[in-house]
Amino acid sequence: MNRNDYLALLDCYGNHFSISELEIQGPGTIDRMDIGFLRSFLAWRQWHGLSTMVSSAWRKGDPKSHGHGLAFDILLFDQWLVSQPSALQHWLLANTWGFRGVGLYFDWSYDNKNGKEVPAIGLHVDGWSGNGRSPRPLRWLRIDGHYYYQSLASGHFYCKSNKQSITLDEAIRRYGP
Repeated sequence: MNRNDYLALLDCYGNHFSISELEIQGPGTIDRMDIGFLRSFLAWRQWHGLSTMVSSAWRKGDPKSHGHGLAFDILLFDQWLVSQPSALQHWLLANTWGFRGVGLYFDWSYDNKNGKEVPAIGLHVDGWSGNGRSPRPLRWLRIDGHYYYQSLASGHFYCKSNKQSITLDEAIRRYGP
């Protein structure tokens, strides 16, 4: 696809992003995105209607979803750069759409309108089938740098490094806004 094709694609899904917003890792990186996943992501953005900031997309050298052009890391806002929806709303919006991978990050931050670093809830969404080692769909939380992966059987999240578990409700109560 050429630049005009991408502009037409963005227009088709409501013009919620510019090409440069999707090329956060550098000019021309939109060409590295899987076009089917990109369409799905744009349709999802149009569907949920929340202001969305892309913090990561295709990444060179990443052997996982970002390196395959099948992932976005994002921040969602009720009011642009001022307030975010709840962690539960982030979770429900991503899981309702049916992404293959969804991660909720309780340890992110962003620069607000006043140049101040503000704690934030980050969201990873992907369409990657995985590398065969992790079952898909894969759901996880990151809390204070620790990854907690969800059991498909119990729904609880477990961290191998600190050997602790947590439920989504507990994580939201403890760490969510």
